[in-house]
Amino acid sequence: MENTKYHYVIAEDESLIRRNIIKKLESLNLPLQKAGEAANGEEAIQLIEKYCPQLVITDIRMPLCDGLEVVKYLYNNYPSTKVIILSGYDDFSYAQKAIQYSVEDYLLKPVSRDTLSESLQKILIKMENESDKLNVYNTKDAALSPEALSQLVQKYLLENYQQEISFQELGEKFGFTPEYLGKIFKKYAGETPSKYLTKLRMNEAKRLLINELDMEIQKIGELVGYKDGFYFSRVFKSYTGMQPSEFRLQNGLAASHGNR
Repeated sequence: MENTKYHYVIAEDESLIRRNIIKKLESLNLPLQKAGEAANGEEAIQLIEKYCPQLVITDIRMPLCDGLEVVKYLYNNYPSTKVIILSGYDDFSYAQKAIQYSVEDYLLKPVSRDTLSESLQKILIKMENESDKLNVYNTKDAALSPEALSQLVQKYLLENYQQEISFQELGEKFGFTPEYLGKIFKKYAGETPSKYLTKLRMNEAKRLLINELDMEIQKIGELVGYKDGFYFSRVFKSYTGMQPSEFRLQNGLAASHGNR
């Protein structure tokens, strides 16, 4: 962690509290660097969009847009960003909502230096482990065989198919052109990366449609990497010959009857 600086944004509407927390953070001598500070949730979201920080520390109650809105925004747009919520309110309902959005920690104000340090140490270890995993995909300096490269691309798609994937960015990640990656992948996997990705997504969509009968179809689309519900339905019909609703009606009901 010594050579890596993780950027953070802090959101707190009371300037004295905000400065005090920043002062404590700086005194801890951790590999953290402030990207920006906000006095409300709207400012926090603007800073998040600008700096894409690895960590956000936010108060729960702020004007214009509160901390839970910031947390929800991060959950939907930057799911890998870690979040610590600060609150002067010992209210379990807030904690429950925070947990729903995968918040790392929920600290009551005033936050002591030791409590802040303990929380941050755990988060930094988690971020370091995640960073190490990402290094597996950094092939620019590695002498990989074409087959090993194809296997790495396949592994990446398997682990990230639920996210938006740009093949241009995929090429940059692996240090090769998208055309070269596609050629190598097709040679060893038997299909293009695009077709393989679609297959992964459609298979998971079919599984969810059959087994999660109460889940909305648009939500299923989001879970398999399609933010646009109409586009998901179009791809699904092209792949299966049926709309998601038709597939669910035909196969979901059959599965439910089979379990009786």
